[in-house]
Amino acid sequence: MSINEKKRIVVIGGVAAGTSAASKAKRIDPSADVTIIQEESVVSYGACGIPYVIEGIISDFEELVERPPDIFKSKYGIDIIINTRAIKIDRFRKQVHTTDVQSGKETIFDYDSLVVATGVRAAVPDLKGVNQEGVFLIRNYADGVRINDSTITKSADSCIIAGAGLIGLEMVEAFKRGSVKGGGSMDVTLVEMADHVLPTMLDKNMAKIVERELQDNGVRIILGERVEEILGLDGQVNGIKTNTKREINSDFIVLGTGVKPNSEIARDAGAELGSANAIKVDEHMKTNIPDVFAAGDCATARNYITNKEMYLPLGTTANKQGRVAGENAAGGNAKFRGIAGSAITKVFDLFIGKTGLTKEYALRNGFDPVEEVIEDITRARYYPNNKPIWIKIVADRKSGRVLGSQIVGGEGVKERIDLIALALLLKAEISDLASYDACYVPPASPVWEPVNIAASQAAKQL
Repeated sequence: MSINEKKRIVVIGGVAAGTSAASKAKRIDPSADVTIIQEESVVSYGACGIPYVIEGIISDFEELVERPPDIFKSKYGIDIIINTRAIKIDRFRKQVHTTDVQSGKETIFDYDSLVVATGVRAAVPDLKGVNQEGVFLIRNYADGVRINDSTITKSADSCIIAGAGLIGLEMVEAFKRGSVKGGGSMDVTLVEMADHVLPTMLDKNMAKIVERELQDNGVRIILGERVEEILGLDGQVNGIKTNTKREINSDFIVLGTGVKPNSEIARDAGAELGSANAIKVDEHMKTNIPDVFAAGDCATARNYITNKEMYLPLGTTANKQGRVAGENAAGGNAKFRGIAGSAITKVFDLFIGKTGLTKEYALRNGFDPVEEVIEDITRARYYPNNKPIWIKIVADRKSGRVLGSQIVGGEGVKERIDLIALALLLKAEISDLASYDACYVPPASPVWEPVNIAASQAAKQL
């Protein structure tokens, strides 16, 4: 590329990582030609808001759209190619081959730097009956619209959610509390093959608190069983059969059984894959292919507690990785500092947060962990609308280092989990969490901050 030529930066994929990468690249090098190739018709939207549209808290899916395609060009100078699937990366000619999903027309885009932000797809289990009417996936904008607009869901009296992960629990509340049925509650059954809900996020004792909340809100929970067959009549779902031969009737089923990274296009071009077959990247978001970066749900991340590679597709990570990839694609030298596996969700009147390692995972990574669980309150005892909060903290016996936390409560969960995530990044010790100067006011906290208390109790085991 000569000194007067504009740098060509191509981004495959939009939503969080892709749009963050493109926007950052354009800010770093305003003269660059930046192009986003997006398979969907919408480019920039808040996927995490999908359950809340279905629940009715948010009135319309269009409210989730952050920026329409034409704004990218008119305001930011970024070209958007929608309804176009990238099918091949030619690493030697530095080209991306694409196909228009409607017309089938093929187009080739040349690049100097490429960012792969292809995201994930729903992991569809190999089940008998999975292709019947009334089986829904929930991953992207189109999936949400399909559920919301379906005549099946609008007339349903019952549904089954398969999988008690983050999206599964959020969909449980959407259908139970304010469904697409026009505000009428459904009979909701949650089926999870693990022995507790949120199995990748919570330990069993913390998950029990969430399970009580679900049951108190009329949700039927079946644990330790997996969906073995989707039953139907004339091509329409009418229930499921589990591996214990239990049959459950239902008008439709939502499969929240996990996701898989869309890493194949990078793999076929020679990119090395890592954890969960996601695209392996370094701290600069570089792949092993020159001038090719990857970011977001299709890429790995470094856990800054274990210093090991992991895969955790979340919107916060995607946005941060996208910014780093975009800056470096434009010639920068930014670094992504890694993740602690922080996540949060809401289930009816409970907030559930997690960061860092569980005791079991800490053991597997060479630590000598101790843990402490406390139950406390979120406001001064005498202040109205007090809510319970449960805090689990994990620390390393040898070094005293904080390793992780799980918090479940009626309020104040995010702030406390964020604090502990920062403590993890700074390699703080449990004594630091026990003695930091927390503020106090009766409407927001008891006089003794619950994190201080949990950390003090954990420190006694060191």
